[in-house]
Amino acid sequence: MEFSYDKYIILACNNNLRCTYEAYLEVKSGLSLLQQLASTTNATFKHRGEIMLKPLKQLEAQKVLENLNRGKYDRKFSKVLSLSRY
Repeated sequence: MEFSYDKYIILACNNNLRCTYEAYLEVKSGLSLLQQLASTTNATFKHRGEIMLKPLKQLEAQKVLENLNRGKYDRKFSKVLSLSRY
């Protein structure tokens, strides 16, 4: 999924998110992780060399991706963002 800075700013403004470049980079990192979660049915995944339980199931992750692609923020994405910060 291509997620430009412009697209993020629109999403952020419409959903009371931080409208900064730093926040955009965090979301972009989270999207990479979210795509990994959406691509497999396994209950675990590897993140920075550590095997972890998935915070979202495959279908949940796919739904969050669809919503973000449509410009709608899904609160379940915050579970992924918290992991991407570590």
